[in-house]
Amino acid sequence: MGRASRRRAERRAQPKRPTITGSVTLRPMERSDLPEVRELLKDVADNASSQNLDIYFGEPADNRFAACLVAEHEGEAVGVVGGVGPNLALPGLAVPGTEIARRIRLLDFLAVRPADRGAGMGTLLINTLLDRFRADGARLMVTYLAPGRHELVPVYTAWGWTIGERGAGLPVQIGPDPLVIAENPAFRTAWKALVPGVRATSLPGIRVPVVTGAA
Repeated sequence: MGRASRRRAERRAQPKRPTITGSVTLRPMERSDLPEVRELLKDVADNASSQNLDIYFGEPADNRFAACLVAEHEGEAVGVVGGVGPNLALPGLAVPGTEIARRIRLLDFLAVRPADRGAGMGTLLINTLLDRFRADGARLMVTYLAPGRHELVPVYTAWGWTIGERGAGLPVQIGPDPLVIAENPAFRTAWKALVPGVRATSLPGIRVPVVTGAA
């Protein structure tokens, strides 16, 4: 095989480039988007809550400040990202559950159509969502990394997230005492500060770092 033939064969063997050309519109999800959004999520949603999309419609106080953005290209949904405040209305908490949901958000899902991955769509979606949450007063973003999704660790690390150990959850200072949130034995927890002052801090009598300044 000649040199030119080898180059052509190498180009054919390379992964196809993302198909998106031209402008992409990011907008809030509408109910008419649900069939396309569920199709996008079927390969990446790792928990049941990701399939319960009704929470993304309604008033902020009722839906725990949830927001879902759809990336649209030429009339098709090619990406989606959604986040929601945690449901931490626990007895004895000094901070109201509504205020916790306002200050801390959980990244529920992020999905890009397979043919369009690698073009920066995921980065655009998540950064736009974080900017929106930050403008709404959120201070901390948390998400789960599912078992077996090892390829997500370098992606989230490059985005500036801190990756925890599997099953450890995330200790967060909420009121006078630390509280472990996002605790799931099968998942690793990742977190990202949205504003200055949110950081992992060593507290007396606690062996693991605690995120302070979030709520």
